[in-house]
Amino acid sequence: MKQKMCLFLMLAATLFAACSDDEEDKVQTPSTISFEDYSTMIGASYSEMIRQYPEPTMSFGDFYMYENVTSNVEMLTMVINPDNQTIYMAIEQLKADAYKEVDIDTYFKSKYHSYGVEKTDEYDEEGNVIGSINVYNYGNTEDQAEATLLITLTGNQSVTYMNSLNMPAESEGGALDEITPIDAVSSFLLGDFAEIEEEYPDAFSDMGGMYACFMEENPNLMGVALTVTDGLVDSVILLYNEELSTEDIIAYYTEAGYTCTQTGTDEEGYGVYTFTNGMISIAYTEGRGVATFVGELD
Repeated sequence: MKQKMCLFLMLAATLFAACSDDEEDKVQTPSTISFEDYSTMIGASYSEMIRQYPEPTMSFGDFYMYENVTSNVEMLTMVINPDNQTIYMAIEQLKADAYKEVDIDTYFKSKYHSYGVEKTDEYDEEGNVIGSINVYNYGNTEDQAEATLLITLTGNQSVTYMNSLNMPAESEGGALDEITPIDAVSSFLLGDFAEIEEEYPDAFSDMGGMYACFMEENPNLMGVALTVTDGLVDSVILLYNEELSTEDIIAYYTEAGYTCTQTGTDEEGYGVYTFTNGMISIAYTEGRGVATFVGELD
């Protein structure tokens, strides 16, 4: 998840159905599928979202994630613009083979303008290219540049709904484009956050009490987030570049003198590791690390 940032977004439900009684017509007319279309959530307020979906499975800043919303939707994630408290993006992750790709494409073409299809590489968990996947784009205006609703369908796996005209202003991460993971921890952990803001003005955005910065050109990191208590940074969250494998990251810390120990696996089967040099401990799994201080202060 460049993730992704970046990343991730969410919610809404309007179910569109037009079913034929003739089984042969159902096969020949893909547009008759009933599909979980969450486009109406774009522009909805935070309060409207919470009334409709009151219990997110997990939240991170302005991201709200819901699991198993319907029998066909594995995960629904909504993202709020903190400036106006409205949803500007929603990501719908479909369960495996819930729908045929051609049926979803036909459904969206029947309701929106099509902006074409392109192919992109598909990767396995180790970052190896294993094939290609179709990416379809649709919108609510003939001119894509004027659309207030953009829809991206990736194969039959996921749908992203977005109003690009309502995106919040992004933090400037240029000052951190060359910082390494080790330098990021040494620079920020236990640091005075007010001084960090002075040194990196406009770099960090407040995401519900967590201060995050996302970088476009950094070869090692996609983003850094800081948690702050009483003005001091007590943990540094590292989002590693998606092109780096877990093996690459282990090698990076090992060469720097860290001890790397696998402590188990998470619920999805990914390895959970601890990297430590006696002073700093980093809890790592699948492209994300959380660094904390475990030594003794002088």
